[in-house]
Amino acid sequence: MRALIVAIYIITMFYFLFRGYGYIFASMLVLGIIFIMCLPMHKRKQIENAKIRIIHALRKKSKGEIIKPFIEVNSAPWYVLAELPGVSIEAAKQAVELRRHNGAFPSINVFIALLHIKQIYVEHIKSVAYVKNETAPINRKE
Repeated sequence: MRALIVAIYIITMFYFLFRGYGYIFASMLVLGIIFIMCLPMHKRKQIENAKIRIIHALRKKSKGEIIKPFIEVNSAPWYVLAELPGVSIEAAKQAVELRRHNGAFPSINVFIALLHIKQIYVEHIKSVAYVKNETAPINRKE
C-alpha cells in the first residue's frame, strides 16, 4: 500500500513538472525529502519509548505492582518486538514473517512457543505483551 502511495506521489510530482508548474514540483520534492528524513527519527523514537515503557513495567512488576500489558504482538513492528526480554532481532523479524504468512498469533503462549523463548523470560514477556482477541486452543479428542 505504501509503495502505491509513493508511486502516486511521484507521478503527481512529474505531472506538475511537465505541465509547467515547476514550483509545485519543487515544493512536493522538498516535502518528500523532509518526510523521508524524518522516518528514521520516528522509528528511533518508537524504539526508545518501547524500551522505557518495558523497563518501567518490569520495575513495577518486581515491586509487586500489577501492570497491564501494553505491547500487542500482532501489530507491533519487529523493532518493538526486539525490545521484549529474551527476544532477539532475528526472532522479532521471524515473528513478523510468521505473522505475515500464517496470520495473527492466537495467544501469547503460541507467540512464545514459536519463537522458542527461554523459560526465564516468559513471565516478563507476559507482563508487558498481549494478544488482542486471544483465542483458546482447540482440544481435539481422537
